[in-house]
Amino acid sequence: MIDKINAKCILAILLTGFCFPSFSQSQWTYDFNNGLNPIENAGPPLKVLGQPGKYVKEKIPGSDDLSRTIYQFEKNSGLQFNNVEAKGFLNKSFTVEIYFKMDELDSWKRVLDFKNRKSDYGSYIYDGKLNFYDFAIGEKAPVRANQYVHYVYSRDFETKIIKMYINGQSKLEFKDPGTEGMLDNDQVLNLFQDDLIANHESSAGSIVLIRVYDRVMTPVFVRRSYQTISRVPKAPVAEKEEEQPEEKPVVKEPAKRNSNLAVVTGRVYDGKNLKPVNDADVTVRKFSTDSLVASTKTVNGIYNFELRPHETYRISAQADGFQPKSVSVKVSNRFEEVKSLISLSESTYDTPLSTLYFTQSTDVLEDDALSGLDSLVSYFLKKENLRIILKGHTDNTGDFAKNLELSNKRVETVKSYLLGKGIPENRIMGSGYGSAQPNRMNQTEALKRSNRRVEIWAEPIKR
Repeated sequence: MIDKINAKCILAILLTGFCFPSFSQSQWTYDFNNGLNPIENAGPPLKVLGQPGKYVKEKIPGSDDLSRTIYQFEKNSGLQFNNVEAKGFLNKSFTVEIYFKMDELDSWKRVLDFKNRKSDYGSYIYDGKLNFYDFAIGEKAPVRANQYVHYVYSRDFETKIIKMYINGQSKLEFKDPGTEGMLDNDQVLNLFQDDLIANHESSAGSIVLIRVYDRVMTPVFVRRSYQTISRVPKAPVAEKEEEQPEEKPVVKEPAKRNSNLAVVTGRVYDGKNLKPVNDADVTVRKFSTDSLVASTKTVNGIYNFELRPHETYRISAQADGFQPKSVSVKVSNRFEEVKSLISLSESTYDTPLSTLYFTQSTDVLEDDALSGLDSLVSYFLKKENLRIILKGHTDNTGDFAKNLELSNKRVETVKSYLLGKGIPENRIMGSGYGSAQPNRMNQTEALKRSNRRVEIWAEPIKR
């Protein structure tokens, strides 16, 4: 058995540049020497998305006669990892490692999709930056068209911390606001293929290796993995130069800037066509107290604030014809320049504006829910042509009749809060559905929590 494992490692080193011991149900490695099957025995094969790709032999850089197999995929095509066939491999903490290149990087390019093309949430590369749409964006990274890049994504199940690496260096770290960085009920992880609404958000490309782990890999492991697969020496000058972010444009600061404050600059844009949204109302509130800190309007989609460091803020944007949107921004140090993007969606009212989550068996609003509610109150006070529809839900624990009663109590709790904030009663409607309409399968406690909720919908008032 040991000889077989060693033989596999030797083969993997020759073809991909590195190898780690194979342990049962701890990782699946795809190097395309066996088609779409992993090198570990009895693993789930990858599935083709869109047009079938091609297997091409490619010379390994730095070698005279060694080659490796790569998978070349067309635009808006890619591969899929089926988590059901993998017996729930990605249901808790996990890491995804990819060594690939894209032919085009002129705009948003999808890397990972957790919602099977039903949502824009997921990881992209945008303007050379790692982006998890639309909660976080990292600094400029050495990602260029037609150049291989080592990409790693991890999510810790307990802390919800998502980390994203490029070429062994951490480029983005943030807390998942919900379960956007996890698989939904379809239980598939899509790579590179995007939805068909904005057809420029994908690119053709080539993949050398895909590896998924059922745990969060450490930064040291990620860095060592990159150095091995790219055959980078331990301390080369070239690597140091490559890791330097591209020169950033100089931001013109106000003449009387307070040097004890940090500069937060951002852009509000139409998520459908990426055009800037002018005259959008932008407000800043402290995340801990929900107290208003500052407000402004966008000019050519841009806003600027000077904020005190060592605080987390919620920046909200709203504009006529769009649904309101908020993002969290953490300001760590003085002199720091923080950038954020806010993507607005058209006011179609076919999805909930917000979802409030509850603790098991209670109808008490939690602090996180209250802060989100206050942002919606100001929106509905201005939008007098809209009524509020509240839909209450529970998980499937316990008696159905009691769950139905509890879901109606949760609706009444939210309604009472809105009434106390000045929303007229004739503009609020609602009903409870018990456990009849789960948002996700009630398989784990984390999934059940997503079903203990009240959804807030908007509906135009017909005159």
